[in-house]
Amino acid sequence: MVQTRALPPAGWALVGGLALVAAAASMVAPFAGLALALLALAVTVVRGRPVQRLGTVGILATAVAAIVGPNLAVPGAPWLFAFRILIVVLGLGALAYVLVGGSVPWVSGLGRPTAFVSLWVIWSALSIGWSEDHVAAARWTLFLAMMGAMAIGLALACRTPKRATLLLKVLGITFGVAVGIAMAELVLGVRLPTSALLGRDRAVAFGATSLFGNQNNFATYLTLSLPYFLMLPIVFRDVRLRAVGLAGTTAALGALLYTGSKSNLLALAIILIALLALISTDRRRRGLLIGAGAVALLAAVIVIPSVLGGGIIKLPDRAVSKFNFGLLGSQLKTDTGSGGVRNSLLRDGLDLVAESGGLGVGAGNAETRVKSLSAGGGVANLHNWWLEVLVNGGLVGFALWLGLYFMLLRACLQAGRRAREPLVRYLGLAGALSLLGFIMGALGPSTAIHFAPMWITVALALVTLVLARRPQT
Repeated sequence: MVQTRALPPAGWALVGGLALVAAAASMVAPFAGLALALLALAVTVVRGRPVQRLGTVGILATAVAAIVGPNLAVPGAPWLFAFRILIVVLGLGALAYVLVGGSVPWVSGLGRPTAFVSLWVIWSALSIGWSEDHVAAARWTLFLAMMGAMAIGLALACRTPKRATLLLKVLGITFGVAVGIAMAELVLGVRLPTSALLGRDRAVAFGATSLFGNQNNFATYLTLSLPYFLMLPIVFRDVRLRAVGLAGTTAALGALLYTGSKSNLLALAIILIALLALISTDRRRRGLLIGAGAVALLAAVIVIPSVLGGGIIKLPDRAVSKFNFGLLGSQLKTDTGSGGVRNSLLRDGLDLVAESGGLGVGAGNAETRVKSLSAGGGVANLHNWWLEVLVNGGLVGFALWLGLYFMLLRACLQAGRRAREPLVRYLGLAGALSLLGFIMGALGPSTAIHFAPMWITVALALVTLVLARRPQT
């Protein structure tokens, strides 16, 4: 039962003071004035309210809005979309809650991950000082802070099995909507205004982009989500959960084939190999090996013949050619095509790190620096999250990201092997597969600093870490 209380006189004085300051600030800086006004409103609203319930609803809505992205933008202001509004409102709400005497709940297990994220944000902010483009650096740092805060906030809000299950349901419904939009693209030719393929000839632009603007981003979302469907029929005996798992797996694989993403096809291979390896090497779970083998076989039957030009899902010739790894090898050798561009970006990125003495070029400045190099073929984005972190933040930033990544991977692996509760075991196995697949999946998006599915995967791993530390029955 959440206790409520009236705002004390000092609190009303604070509200009045904030309102006066907001009015004065709005004449000079409208956005600053608006932020202060929202803070004053938040202080008023949170008083006497079940704040934990409001916070849970708010953070879940923020996660969904992050996936939907600019598709929920304010008309006439494409940069101002629902996620950015919600994350600011949540931040102001949390501050207001503290100001009226509330305390932020904390749980065991989040200390070290939060330290990694916080140090990463601090290092990113420090790098603004030696960056060439200060605005780009500040923007990248702000994105890092917002997305990291969302991941930690989700872990705090969904720290119980009931709330973790609610989070999975919300994300599952969102996945269904995203795949439904992809099917509308493929069958009806209807695309969202944010799609990079909008208005292009379907004979050439065959792919699905869904909510994510381009095929590669959508493909990475699919491979990050896939393990959470793959593991349902393996871990749980409930027929309904198994049906959801098989349906989600089939939908994700079918949509993935229509993205033409080679990096995420490799991510799929890593996921399936890791699935069999994790189950077969765990003596206590070897009874699940038959189910894991059946699911892996289903995925192979759907995918392998199709990428070769046959199979259940008949792909256009252009899609089949997209999955031609022989062509990619030729491009890498001759330094031509998309393979040549990626090869050049990798060399340029590593050269920039060396030139900076390992410090990096500064947060968000990788694009600025690469754009000035002719070898990039006019492509500014590194299309490689690992390289993006290394070039922007140098060895320190890269080490902080690797520390967070391996900490979460280890926690998920341990939960998948040791947890007695099916939910925790499921989250651990699925999270480990998702993080392993992301090794290659991270090569899909042009930039991942504000790529919501990656940060939600981090949040799910944090939830796993928290639940695994609870006393289990």
